[in-house]
Amino acid sequence: TRFPAAGRIFMSKGSSSNTKKRKRIQPAALRNRTTGGSAVSVRSIEEFESHLDAPEPVIVDFWASWCGPCKMMAPTFEAVAKEFAGKVRFLKVNTEQLPDLSGAFGIRSIPTLLVLHGREVTNSNIGVTSQPALARMAQKALDRSEGASVGDRLRRWFGGSASASM
Repeated sequence: TRFPAAGRIFMSKGSSSNTKKRKRIQPAALRNRTTGGSAVSVRSIEEFESHLDAPEPVIVDFWASWCGPCKMMAPTFEAVAKEFAGKVRFLKVNTEQLPDLSGAFGIRSIPTLLVLHGREVTNSNIGVTSQPALARMAQKALDRSEGASVGDRLRRWFGGSASASM
């Protein structure tokens, strides 16, 4: 029998029909630590907390394997993670594997994105996000962590130099 969140379930050898022992085999995507790009699949609360101690801002994607919108957003999350590699940390948290972690943040809908600076949530988004919107979210997090001024942001927006006529 195939369960969307648990991978394949099978009877272990030597079990009687009265006491069926089940062993969970995780799909390859859940076994890999990285998801193919720069995003890291978090396996434990301790691992999650270790990322929060980093100087870079952290963007967390709370998702589940059965969630259609989560599957739609996965390539977008990976693309932006590659774009901001080394500047912003991107984490993926499977809400079925770490329900206590998603509960601690009050996650009730997925996909949910949280931006964290240290242990403080500074931005969030619920639902599917476009690649440009997620890139803006990452850039805003990076600006905050680097202490970018309004002038710095305007110069970037206008292509290098802010106009004196503003």
